[in-house]
Amino acid sequence: MAATATKLNSTLVIKYKDGVDQKGKEIIRNQRFSKVKPTATEQALYDTALEIEKLLGKTLDEVLREDQSGIMNA
Repeated sequence: MAATATKLNSTLVIKYKDGVDQKGKEIIRNQRFSKVKPTATEQALYDTALEIEKLLGKTLDEVLREDQSGIMNA
């Protein structure tokens, strides 16, 4: 039997630059948005991240998608 996975939920993680510390190293902060529809496309999430970037007034460093899946034996 083959195991199958079903997406249960997704989280959008936005990493953005928030200035520099005393040693001149960039400070990277994370903002997490849970309850993202598992069916949301990567383009839709990226476009959303760009709009959030405008609201934050910060520069995006990275956009991540974290998916949680349930695995069942079929």
